[in-house]
Amino acid sequence: MGSAKPIATCAIMAALTVVIMLLGALLELGIYAAPMLAGLCLMPIGKRYGCKYHIMLWVAASILCFLLVPSIEENLIFAGLLGWYPIVQPRLQRLPRLLRLAIKLLIFNAAIIAIETLVLLVFLPEVLGFGILAALLALGNLTFLLYDRLIPSFTALVQRILGRR
Repeated sequence: MGSAKPIATCAIMAALTVVIMLLGALLELGIYAAPMLAGLCLMPIGKRYGCKYHIMLWVAASILCFLLVPSIEENLIFAGLLGWYPIVQPRLQRLPRLLRLAIKLLIFNAAIIAIETLVLLVFLPEVLGFGILAALLALGNLTFLLYDRLIPSFTALVQRILGRR
């Protein structure tokens, strides 16, 4: 009976994640905004129940998103980067500043280039100019760094809210 509460909470958060991703796809809020919000929704589980439940929730939410959300690119960005990144981000914060920044940008660029290559070659074979792709990647890096700065603030807020209970 002790594990029923964390599993039920994970199920609710998985449903919330799917709703956010679905709204992002239906309202066309951007391929990064909905996965970022969905990734932040997973953080309270990690703070309250630990990394094991956080990973389980990310996997379950990713599978549900692939089954229910029509935007392949959004789903890939959530499952391939923004869903699991809040799990590893606190561990990266322990590294020296320049090394930490280099590793974070390497993680982001490797994941996004792999995801976008898959999307462009397999799912949406449309041709964009190299300049446009480079500009989008640069804006994506900036957005990712802002997201990275948001995670500790959001974590502190979650800690304050959970601390009241």
